[in-house]
Amino acid sequence: MQINVGHLTEGISGHDGQALGVIKNLVDSGKKINVTTISVGWRVRPIRGVLKFISRKLSRFPNLNNINLITKCYTFSSFSNIDIFISSGANLAPLNLALTKKNNAKNIHLSSKRDWHVEDFTAYITTKKISPLKNNLSPDIVPNLFDPAQCMRAGETFIKENNLYEDKFSLLILGGNGIGYKYDETEWDEILKNFSDFCTHSNTKPLFITSPRTPTEVENIIQSEYDTSFSVLFHSENKRGSFPHLLYVATNIFVTEDSSTMLSEAISSGKRVACVYPKNINAPEKYTEIIRKYEALNFIKRRNIKEICDGPFNEMIDISSEVKQSFVEFNQLLIELLFEH
Repeated sequence: MQINVGHLTEGISGHDGQALGVIKNLVDSGKKINVTTISVGWRVRPIRGVLKFISRKLSRFPNLNNINLITKCYTFSSFSNIDIFISSGANLAPLNLALTKKNNAKNIHLSSKRDWHVEDFTAYITTKKISPLKNNLSPDIVPNLFDPAQCMRAGETFIKENNLYEDKFSLLILGGNGIGYKYDETEWDEILKNFSDFCTHSNTKPLFITSPRTPTEVENIIQSEYDTSFSVLFHSENKRGSFPHLLYVATNIFVTEDSSTMLSEAISSGKRVACVYPKNINAPEKYTEIIRKYEALNFIKRRNIKEICDGPFNEMIDISSEVKQSFVEFNQLLIELLFEH
């Protein structure tokens, strides 16, 4: 039986990656999924702050009148016959809740808890348990589009196509200022220099992935000083390119610590990741909880910028079994909530 999933999106890549990761989990579990992308905006953008406040407060009491008022706060593209609505990020939770009630559907949301009630969602996914209810799921790894098998398939094809059987690589995935992390210009220079030194000492070739938050001038330096023919650079390509093959071919993976999406994607390769952090961190508790959880599970090794070259970190540590088991356990709980009642 085909299941029609409505993916509510504001076009925020981090949120979309998490929602699409959950959809991937459903597909991996053997479900036949048809996805409708529902693009969402605020009805009157100049007063979006007011609409955000109203929609969140109304979502606390999702009666028929409040549901209709919530939908009037947003604009969204057309859809039909949706069985499950899915969204990520606080802005979309009220609309997810309203559309679910109006269409007698099921729903999944990924976010921290705000005004609404966890019990109004079929599955409510958070980084740590916020409710004793069964529908509150807290997976070990933030949902994303990658897994060890996918990265291996992409990587083996990439190696074969480019005859890279004798080459070894190290990968640096760069984010930027955000979620309470701030890098100054000197620190960006240090990151690149120390990573380059690490590649020299470990006899590996450098690979880079940049993101929308990576400063353009940093990406320009990478392009001018390194061979980037195999790298995936956001600003030069003007899009978030595909990179599961790089996660596979890299013997060592370094990720700046400012993005849960980048961290979860790198971890999902099945390799332990070195996450690099700056001096200036003022991250919210909900984010530091993610970092602490990954560290406790031995999925990451934290290093400040000056420690990139400090060893040993010259051999890949295989965590693929633990990653696969985390995905299996999460999938089982999600499938039970959605389909076994």
